Amino acid sequence: MKYISLLSCLLIVVSCAPEVAVKEESIILAGESGSRLDSLLTPYIVGLREQTDNKAGLVVGISKGNQTVYARSFGYADAEKKIPVNFKTKFHIASLSKPFVAAAILKLVDIGALRLEDKIKRHIPEFVMAGQGYENISIRNILTHTSGIPANIKTADWTDPSFGPGALEENLDLLRDIQLEFEPGSQYSYSNSAYDLLGLLIERVSGMRFSEFVTKEILVPAGMSESVYTKPKDTLPEDWALSYSYGLQTQPWTPYPYNERLFPSSGLVTNLEDMMLWATLNLAHGEINGIEVLGKDHYEKMLSPQFATPWGDNIGLSWFLQSYLDRPVIMHQGQDTGFEAIIYLYPKDSVSIVVMANRDYSRTGRIINAASEILFADDLKTYSVSAKYPFSKTYREGGIEAARLKWAELRADTTDNYYVDDDDILSTGAILENAAYWNETREVLEFYKDLNDQSTYAWRLLGNAYLHLGDTLQAIAHYEKCLEINPEYEKAKAALAPFR
Repeated sequence: MKYISLLSCLLIVVSCAPEVAVKEESIILAGESGSRLDSLLTPYIVGLREQTDNKAGLVVGISKGNQTVYARSFGYADAEKKIPVNFKTKFHIASLSKPFVAAAILKLVDIGALRLEDKIKRHIPEFVMAGQGYENISIRNILTHTSGIPANIKTADWTDPSFGPGALEENLDLLRDIQLEFEPGSQYSYSNSAYDLLGLLIERVSGMRFSEFVTKEILVPAGMSESVYTKPKDTLPEDWALSYSYGLQTQPWTPYPYNERLFPSSGLVTNLEDMMLWATLNLAHGEINGIEVLGKDHYEKMLSPQFATPWGDNIGLSWFLQSYLDRPVIMHQGQDTGFEAIIYLYPKDSVSIVVMANRDYSRTGRIINAASEILFADDLKTYSVSAKYPFSKTYREGGIEAARLKWAELRADTTDNYYVDDDDILSTGAILENAAYWNETREVLEFYKDLNDQSTYAWRLLGNAYLHLGDTLQAIAHYEKCLEINPEYEKAKAALAPFR
């Protein structure tokens, strides 16, 4: 049988393997592990995707050592044009971008350009925040999410994007009126905005654009030639997966999550081939194909415990240090509306698992755990999915009244097939509102209002629906209800402003 390698360094088939490696356009299987994964994991993923009505794209890659034993792609990069995903399809990986920032920082540490204990102000003198304590924020604080900088300093990240060489500088202006949530180093609290500040620090210290430095010093030496940050301003390249969400079915989500001000925290776009190289490099503590991308001593610091997380595990430098099936696992995940990505590294077993999807609600966490269970345990754990899927199917077939009855039926069901969370109805309405399905938004959120009449978000989105359906009086009444619940709700004030 002919071998066609995905990446030559990842598809070394050991001579003792009882089965040859099989490579098709979107399938790689190698040895007994590949066959076992294909017989158990593939139907598991197919069944889960059927249950969650998912036709968007998903890619899975699993390696042992430097050999890919299983890789498969499912679904579409562009569902409307029926363009399938493959191993070269680029996915937005959201917060999975953060370990690349840590690697870039350690590269600068490696060459003596900075130290982890350096204060941010040493390298960015004009960095100022409201209140006290910000002067004490160190690079290590940010890498371990102990800086005290709030998680997101601006909410309109994707609808109001920044472009160009000065994009990262804008983070300084946004931080000026923000106070720390706690004294640096005293607590753990995940912060995207802090990581974006590190991107600016990398620019100041290296003298290069953040994206250029990461590409030159990390991505290129790692062989990750297809991983990028930038795209044309008003178009999406052909090999980039579109973003999807789930309202009453899989539907496009806009805007695509792109903002150059957020490159460090969530801006990398990559494919499965490159992410398998990244996994291999990290399992080898910074070395791949004989190339030392980072010194081992510094890499080991990145993968060693730095601070305890509130859920009882630890964080290293960007990486989360946890365990699954009584095995230590180094992991990170990323999620923005339209995309999910997750990576597990099992250092003692030299195993890596990568899962990426171009639809939220793709259950990538369940899939990566299932892959782990097949590799390290005897049985796959059972799982349940949101009751919103049968709710949505019933709505499509019988309308909102039938869907209301189905929700009540599912709530009373004592089996474990579905879990009922009323906020899933809210998220369904929000996704419908994003796509301008105004009547469906109205019907779904009127139902949610019966479940919870104190959600300002639901009242505002309902106001938007009524406004677009031509019922201005109802729209105003709903916006006013928002302010009755929360008089400081700025978006409701903005919505009412044209009518006052």
